[in-house]
Amino acid sequence: MKFVKSKTTGILVGLLFASLLIFAGIHMIEEKEVYELAKEMEKEGEFYYQRKEYKKAKLSFDRALKRYNDLIVLKIIKSDEIKQLENRIKTDPILQKVAKGYIYYNGKWVNEKELEALMKEKRRLKQKIDIYLKTAKFFNSIEDIENNIRVYQKALQEIENSPFANDKEIKKLKSKLISELLFMAEEAARKYEELDKPEKTAHYYRLILSYRDDITIKEKLFKTYMQLFNHMVENGRYTEALAVLLEAKKLGIKDDSLTGKIEQVVHQIDPEKIEKLNIKDSDVYYILAKQAFEQLDIEEAREYAKKALQLNPENTQAKLLLAKIMFKTGNLEKAQALVKEVLEKEPENVEAVVLAGDIYLKSGKPEEAVKYYEKAVGKTEIQDRLFRAYRQTGFKYFKEGEFSKAEDFLKKAVSIKDDPQIYKALGDIYYSSKKYKLAEKNYLNAVKIDPKLKKEIKNSLGNIYKTFGDELYNQKKYRQAISYYRKALSYLGEKPEIIQKLAESYEKTGNVKTALNYYQRLKTSISREKKAQLYLSLGEKEYQKGNYFSALKHFQKALSTDSSLENKLKSRITQLYIEIADRYFEQGNYSRAVEYYTKAVNYDKSVENSIKDRLFKAYLNLGKKAFKAGRYKTAFSYLRKAESLNSSHKEVVYYLGEIYLKEGNLKKALQYFEKYLSFDSSNPEVLYKLAFIQAKLGALNKAKNYAEKLLQLGKHTGFANFIIGAYYYYYENSPDKALRYFLKAENSGYKNGDLHYYLGKLYYDKGNYLRAVAYLTEAINKGYKKENVYYLRALAYFKLNDYRKAINDLSMVVKYNPDNAKAYYLRGKLYYEHGDYVKGEYKKAIEDLEKAAAMGVKEAEKLLQQARKKRN
Repeated sequence: MKFVKSKTTGILVGLLFASLLIFAGIHMIEEKEVYELAKEMEKEGEFYYQRKEYKKAKLSFDRALKRYNDLIVLKIIKSDEIKQLENRIKTDPILQKVAKGYIYYNGKWVNEKELEALMKEKRRLKQKIDIYLKTAKFFNSIEDIENNIRVYQKALQEIENSPFANDKEIKKLKSKLISELLFMAEEAARKYEELDKPEKTAHYYRLILSYRDDITIKEKLFKTYMQLFNHMVENGRYTEALAVLLEAKKLGIKDDSLTGKIEQVVHQIDPEKIEKLNIKDSDVYYILAKQAFEQLDIEEAREYAKKALQLNPENTQAKLLLAKIMFKTGNLEKAQALVKEVLEKEPENVEAVVLAGDIYLKSGKPEEAVKYYEKAVGKTEIQDRLFRAYRQTGFKYFKEGEFSKAEDFLKKAVSIKDDPQIYKALGDIYYSSKKYKLAEKNYLNAVKIDPKLKKEIKNSLGNIYKTFGDELYNQKKYRQAISYYRKALSYLGEKPEIIQKLAESYEKTGNVKTALNYYQRLKTSISREKKAQLYLSLGEKEYQKGNYFSALKHFQKALSTDSSLENKLKSRITQLYIEIADRYFEQGNYSRAVEYYTKAVNYDKSVENSIKDRLFKAYLNLGKKAFKAGRYKTAFSYLRKAESLNSSHKEVVYYLGEIYLKEGNLKKALQYFEKYLSFDSSNPEVLYKLAFIQAKLGALNKAKNYAEKLLQLGKHTGFANFIIGAYYYYYENSPDKALRYFLKAENSGYKNGDLHYYLGKLYYDKGNYLRAVAYLTEAINKGYKKENVYYLRALAYFKLNDYRKAINDLSMVVKYNPDNAKAYYLRGKLYYEHGDYVKGEYKKAIEDLEKAAAMGVKEAEKLLQQARKKRN
């Protein structure tokens, strides 16, 4: 029974347990759905939390927790997750704020009262913005546009200063304002651009970019900055120009000229000023570093380069420059490290490659240097460095005697650049191996570049040319041999064996003249008689051709070679002198003709009479030529020589008379002109000169005879009548006859101050003072300005009662002769009797009368006493 009972109990317990399992399973399915819903709510809460919609987040978290708390089985399983959410709701400060009724609005927590106040403030802000929008009017003028921009900026500032900057609604309003502002700014920029006001234009482009990243606007602003830059540079505003360029650089517009412009203005600004400006641009300090480096201020260059790298550690140019500085100051390790950094970033940077090679070369690692240099083959600076490397290596092998290797490297070096020392070394290599053609070529290249090397290589080159000459001479190729022998001489100097070969070569080619030149340079290589005969032969050939100078030269050389030939050559040389002189005479070269005629006479006196007439004509022509050129002393010398050969030649007599006349030797001139009349008694020019000379010598009776002959010939009639008139005036004391001839002279057109003076004097003597004044004035106008003419005209003016003119002429008299007592007396008398006493001319009267009285004029003493009484 017991067993049956316990079995029944077991079955019941099993059924119960199974029922429980079935119930739990069904309930677990329902709880899983609740859990997943709670999880979704928690995620939703996190979403709102991240969006700062904290109230919605709190609500979602609370709802999720409530769902979690509804769980039975899963609550146990997910207890950690549920606990975590409970703790967050209880401890999170933001969620706590929401629990206390606070609202998160525009970035801060407010209660309902505060929220209401904020809503009011927001409405007021919107109204204010609306007013600003209504205030802004677009009337198209630049002033209106700028005013609108200020209004929009003020409105935006109001928003920024308000607590609603992040409010969605206000953000939309702000966006609208910005859109309007940008439109206006573009209009303003466009108008200012049209007005060519780049500063204003730039201002509005910058305003646009402060709100909108616009590549087109950046390009326009960049262009405007370039205009500003040009204007500032033109006006010397370099600091401002630099600031503009740096602003342009920030725009990121690619322009290859920008760096050059920055460098241009940096060079115009004192570096200390740039430092004070606290510029934060790496390139500016790189430029300063480069400038200092070029000016050899290494320390300053280093500091600027470091500063450039501090501002921009990736500034490759600055890094490379600092490497150069380190290289220059001997810090090769640091330089190498910097170059390595540059090459890691820019493997193809030629400047860095070159510097790397330089560092290795200076470090004594030429093989490494070559590796770098060859990376940049084709670049001029690399070629130069390769040249130096090849050159050094070549000379190293050359000094060590390894000529084959030396040749290889030296040839590579000159393939890059011509170098005189390399060519010389190559020449030496080829010379030692008897490759004379190659040696010659390289030696000549060396001398062409550096003529000073000629001294070092002249023996080698000379021997090369002598070798070439000997080979050709032995082959009987004399003309070619001559060329090389002459070159050998130019390098080796006066080598007798070469001169001998040259002389023989020229003689064998039939060029006797040149052969003689070379034989002449030898002292013992040919006999004196042979040289003389060669000269005689050449002389005869030249004489037959009419080449007298060449012939004379050869005959003289023959004579100097063999003096025994003098008798044989005397007549021939004399004849050559005469032939040469005749040729010069025919050409009109009389001075050279005289020279050679004289040589002929000096060489052989027997020819003197035969050439006397030719020598005379040469001297006469030389004298006439010198006379016409105004060289009277030279003319006199030649004419006297001509006179010594023929004293009765009328041209000689005439020109000598002319020279004596020009020298003022009237008696000698008279002698020659009178002699000339024996050849030509009716020559009017000579008669004129004789009349003039006799009148000058005071022999008016003789002058009158020549003048009468001139009247008979109808020549120089005016002058002749003047001389005859003078004769009657002075010699015959016949004023009437003199006046008649003087008037004839005037009517004949004779214009002479002396003539008019005499006419004036004659008319004065006749009492015709007006005509006297007229003639005396004409005399003065013709240059007859002497004391007597002014005194006579003063007397005539006095007679005509023209006292003021008389005073003026008397003033001229005392100017010419300060000791003329009569002039002082007459002027004093005129001042006294007709002077202007208001002007004080009574003082002048007294002064003149005092001078006249002091000179012994008695009438002046009496008049002086009267003047003094009148003065008192």
